[in-house]
Amino acid sequence: MASTPDYYKTLGVPRSATASEIKKAFRKLAREHHPDAGGDEAKFKEINEAYEVLSDDKKREMYDQYGTANENQIPFQGGNPFGGGNPFGGGTYTYTTSGGGNPFGGAGGGGIDWADILESLRNGEGAFGTNWDFGGGARQAQPEKGADKKVTLTVSFDEAFNGAEKKVRVVNPETQEKETLTIKVPAGAMEGGRVRMKGKGHPGANGGAAGDLLVTIKIAPDANFSRKGADVITKLPVSIDEAALGAQIVVPTPSGKKARVRVPAGTQDGAVLTLKGQGAPRLGKNASGTGDLKVEIEVKIPTTLNDEQKAALEAFKAATPESVRG
Repeated sequence: MASTPDYYKTLGVPRSATASEIKKAFRKLAREHHPDAGGDEAKFKEINEAYEVLSDDKKREMYDQYGTANENQIPFQGGNPFGGGNPFGGGTYTYTTSGGGNPFGGAGGGGIDWADILESLRNGEGAFGTNWDFGGGARQAQPEKGADKKVTLTVSFDEAFNGAEKKVRVVNPETQEKETLTIKVPAGAMEGGRVRMKGKGHPGANGGAAGDLLVTIKIAPDANFSRKGADVITKLPVSIDEAALGAQIVVPTPSGKKARVRVPAGTQDGAVLTLKGQGAPRLGKNASGTGDLKVEIEVKIPTTLNDEQKAALEAFKAATPESVRG
């Protein structure tokens, strides 16, 4: 009858080793000697046999006391809880991580936790790395697209309204050298809008395509115009008499042309007059046409008056007995 191996020596741990130390030693040796990784199959069997015994408290106690965990080899003991066969048998290995597929029977808390062991191997904790397929050797790493790269491009109001071509300097994902790209800013571009340039982002992995370059548009403040979606907003200062009596006033438009706006008599401060179709081009999947030009009225009150103006206002006051406050 062959003598039982020294399981402690097989795993390279002292007899006083804790369960955690035993498991750590087993994991290290299993990674080194797994047959699918080119390890020695006989050595791998010895490692598994040692861990199967020492990881089970009852089997370890029996082994420490009698020098074996096989009840058939213990005097006056009958019955073989393992069915009398070597759980490793011969041939290749097939491993499962749940159910009844545990080659060690899965009994008690001391069986080998293959779900844990194999998962650590698949996660690259050992010699197999991340590209190891336990079903049949090394597998081809899957291509992964690179991450997108994000930059911000500041443009003038006119460039956003009319469209423009702008230059930006970025790192080429293939050569890792700086290159100049031409960004086409579409007419009607809005604050926060994005332009996507395919394949100009971070490089991919394992032969995967490079990510994209995402250019976020920022519109610099303008002295005359602002935007609200496709609508353009401008402010129009008017005098007291223009607001009260009405007027025809020429205003600039964002296209560079001039337009005539009619200020109705009695126009109040803050009133908004609309010039249809004088705004920015609408952008979007189902968008069409252009927005409007919104003219906000600012009634300007003079801070100083000459004698003639004062007299005129006094006359106006005398002719207006009702109060604006009712």
